Amino acid sequence: MRLSRSKRAYLLAALFLAGVALLIVACGFDQSGLPGTSAICTSGQVLCNGACTDLSRDPGSCGSCGIVCGPGQLCSQGKCATSCGGGTTQCGNLCVETSSDPNNCGACGGYCGLGTFCLQGKCTSTCGQGQTLCTPDGGSPFCATTDTDNQNCGTCGTVCGNGKLCSGGQCGTTCGGGTTLCTPGDGGAPYCANTKTESQNCGSCGHVCGAQQVCSNGTCTSACSTGQTLCTPDAGPPYCANTSTDNANCGACGTTCGPLKVCVNKVCTNACATGQTFCPNNGNPYCANTSTDNANCGTCGKTCTAPLVCSGGNCVNSCITGQTFCQPDGGTPYCANTSADNANCGSCGNSCGPLQVCVNKVCTNNCATGQLFCPNSGNPYCADTSTDNANCGSCGKTCTAPLVCSGGNCVSNCSGGQTFCQPDAGQPYCADTTSDNANCSACGNACGSGTPTCCGSACVDVQTDPNNCGFCGYSCTAADAGTTCVNAVCK
Repeated sequence: MRLSRSKRAYLLAALFLAGVALLIVACGFDQSGLPGTSAICTSGQVLCNGACTDLSRDPGSCGSCGIVCGPGQLCSQGKCATSCGGGTTQCGNLCVETSSDPNNCGACGGYCGLGTFCLQGKCTSTCGQGQTLCTPDGGSPFCATTDTDNQNCGTCGTVCGNGKLCSGGQCGTTCGGGTTLCTPGDGGAPYCANTKTESQNCGSCGHVCGAQQVCSNGTCTSACSTGQTLCTPDAGPPYCANTSTDNANCGACGTTCGPLKVCVNKVCTNACATGQTFCPNNGNPYCANTSTDNANCGTCGKTCTAPLVCSGGNCVNSCITGQTFCQPDGGTPYCANTSADNANCGSCGNSCGPLQVCVNKVCTNNCATGQLFCPNSGNPYCADTSTDNANCGSCGKTCTAPLVCSGGNCVSNCSGGQTFCQPDAGQPYCADTTSDNANCSACGNACGSGTPTCCGSACVDVQTDPNNCGFCGYSCTAADAGTTCVNAVCK
């Protein structure tokens, strides 16, 4: 069959375009606009002039494809310079991080074998305290601190955008959870650091502890503070852990709780102490006080952002009666009960010692009548051992579901006058619904802003209620200066 001239021309044009398409698919185009030999590069690399490269350290493509550093210059953090910055080391003509580079681990040429990666300058197969193993497609595995890593925030590969910081595993505009904003002097990206525990930022940004030291309460030391245990992993720096509450070191160093359990009194369990809520947190659960926790306000995961604070389970711009507004340097504001908060006793930031509790705004080792002083491995508190599931009858004696603590014993029902409460998640407990601020008149009915005190099964404001002036049951009468209540005083 003979084709007309126009049909032959159309067919040739179609075949030519198909060939061009196949060439594009086979070769790929890189950032320089030239066809490359492969369109698949590992994480952190791009295709330049037909080859995959790391723009942060390639002197032939520094910062972007085709930017060549001059004689005697190196490429450091995507910029041409005469020396390596950002904590990197010069290996040949490259700036590398010997703390994490599997090809230069600990020193130039230190190669980690198959199945291992580089952590703190040592080849290992496991990550250290508070870190997550990330395995990028086609790239080398590495460990990331997903709580504060701007490039791996919350999960591997989740990058915080421009102007955002990673704090508590979430991208935001400020550092929260007691972390401090650090800005590297060599032009690196700002980040959030826990200066109380991080060996690389101990006490202040950039203050590095020695090889045999740990960071404990912001100080480089060879021993942990009271109530903490020194843990020395096979790879990575030593660290201090509170084995009473640490999910990664529960009861002993390296004993990890499962994805649906938390560490309470050195035991992995799915039940929190009374007044706290079990929050799954994507398989890394913890117990939260949803009345005051800015990251879990009212319910797990509900975040209050500055200038709002969590008070009474709501994000507000002021604290409820009886609480004080605290604004830490560089951190998120919060509300504190300075009468009973060990970290803010009497005033914001005034911490009690490891063998003291805060009672009526004073640091002491004596609890109020009806409560027992529980050391709790150096983080003591006062417990009502008649009803506390974590301290039933004595400190550390735990009642597990379906049992509850009533009258100082683990039982299957509550004693007279108390109500059995079963939260959606967490340990059941017994509550006196006539006086319990968290369960006033019924389980889960918490007294909130404006009416914070439970008196006779009703939420009232003891600052203004003439029938409960100053405290429950005190009624203003003619015998007083007046029958009205102003600032908890009858007038």
